[in-house]
Amino acid sequence: MAQSAGARSLDRQHSRPFFLTAILGGWLLVLPATVFLAAAALRLLQPSQFQPSRTAWIIFEWAGAHVSHLGAAAVFLGLPGVVFMVGFGVLWFEWRRNAVLRQDSAIALAIVRRQFATISLAAAALLASGILVFVVDHLIVG
Repeated sequence: MAQSAGARSLDRQHSRPFFLTAILGGWLLVLPATVFLAAAALRLLQPSQFQPSRTAWIIFEWAGAHVSHLGAAAVFLGLPGVVFMVGFGVLWFEWRRNAVLRQDSAIALAIVRRQFATISLAAAALLASGILVFVVDHLIVG
């Protein structure tokens, strides 16, 4: 099946090493903060003798003992700040030069406006189902 010129252009745009490096670099730079914050949250969900809370406690205790205030500032402020600035810079660059991205964004915004009530109801139902899962889990585990 033949691709349209717009689809080929879109494929070329996203196969550029610069764009892929920005994507991969951004995810790798926020990974340490994500792991530490997930461990901090996960350790509070269960007593420390049960998994995965035990592993989360080990990670959290190791980080508390080995990461200085300067290191914590770098992990929680510096790296995400770099990803924020570079990410929005790349997005701004793509927005200015990619007409297909602008068109798709306008279409997506129009769909969200038109279907706002349905999307809001779906979001509320998903949130309610998540709350129910945690409540039932709490009732079962105790």
